[in-house]
Amino acid sequence: MRAVRVGRFGEPEDVVEIGEVEPPTPGPGEVLVRVAAGSLNFGDVARCRGGVAAVTPEPPFTLGMDMAGVVESAGEGLEEWVGRRVVGIAQQSLGGLAELAVAGTVFDAPPELDDEEAAAFTLPFHVSYLALHERAGLQDGETVLVRGGASAVGTAAIQLAKAAGARVIAVAGGPEKGQVCRELGADVVLDHRRDDLFAAVMDDTDDRGADVVFDPIGGEATEAIWTCAALGGRYLAVGFNDDAQSGMTGRPLRKVSMLNLTVMGVLLAYFDTPRAFRQFGINAFPPETGRRVHERLCELVASGAVRPQIGRRIGMDGVGRALADHAAGLTSGRTVVRIGPAA
Repeated sequence: MRAVRVGRFGEPEDVVEIGEVEPPTPGPGEVLVRVAAGSLNFGDVARCRGGVAAVTPEPPFTLGMDMAGVVESAGEGLEEWVGRRVVGIAQQSLGGLAELAVAGTVFDAPPELDDEEAAAFTLPFHVSYLALHERAGLQDGETVLVRGGASAVGTAAIQLAKAAGARVIAVAGGPEKGQVCRELGADVVLDHRRDDLFAAVMDDTDDRGADVVFDPIGGEATEAIWTCAALGGRYLAVGFNDDAQSGMTGRPLRKVSMLNLTVMGVLLAYFDTPRAFRQFGINAFPPETGRRVHERLCELVASGAVRPQIGRRIGMDGVGRALADHAAGLTSGRTVVRIGPAA
C-alpha cells in the first residue's frame, strides 16, 4: 500500500516521500481504517527532523496522526466498528497518512462533514474542548485570549469559546491570519508582530486581563503571555509549537506564584491509565470522556456553531513542501492530505 514515509532525519522537503509498505494488522482494541484523508500536525516537522515530539521514532516510519475513513477490519473488542465511517487517531500518533492505518481511538465521523473536513476535525476540536471545558471550566461572559489564533487548534478554540458565550481576543501573525480569526468570530484580533499584547489586552479588559489564556505555541514568549491573565486566571498549556524542546525546558514557578496564576495542562488521549504510566508522567482522560466530548462536538457541528478551518488540501506528494511551510509559519488552519476516494 502507499504511505507517506520518512526515510531519514532531515528537513521535511528532503526526507518525506511516498513509499510502498505492507498493510498493518489491528490488534485487540484497534481497528484498521481505509483512509480517505489525513491531516498534518506541527509535530510532524519535529518527527522529520528527529527533534522532540510526543512520539519520535527512528526512521523509516509513516507520518500521520488523525484521519478519516471507513473501518475495514477490527481487532478483538471493536468488531462493531467494521463498516462504519469514522474519524480516528493513529496508534502512537503515526501511520495515518497511508491507504490503510491502525487506530486505537475512533469516533463516528460527523455526517455534516466530508472526508477532508472530518480529517481536519478530531485533534483541533477535541484538544480545544478538553482545554476550555474539561480543564478551564470556561463560563459564559468570560474573556479568552487565544494565541496562535489562525492555527488549526487556534481556529477550533475561537469557535468553541464563542459557542460557549465567551469574548475572544485572538493573537495571530499578519493581516491575512488576522482576517481568518475575525471571520471565525474573534471580538478582538491582535498582531503579535506589531502590537503590544499586554497593553492591548489590558485596554480591552479595563485592566482586568483574560480569564483564560489558551496557548498552543509556548516558547520564549510564554512568560509575557502569562502577564495578560486576570487575577486567578487560567493558563492552558495546549501545545509547544515555538519550543524546540517541545515544552520540556521548564518555566519559573515563582512567576506563577507572583501572578496568582493557575497553570493547566491538557493531553489529548483517551485510555484507562496504568499506574506505570502515571509514574512515568502520563495521566490520560478515560474513554468515556472522549465519547462525551465527541457527542457534544457533533451537536455543535450539526447546529452550525463550529466547522474545521481547512487552509490547504493537498495530495500525498505535497506533504514535504507543506510541512516546510508549516515550519516557516506560512500556513493557517488545517492542511488536509487526500489519500483515497472521497466518501
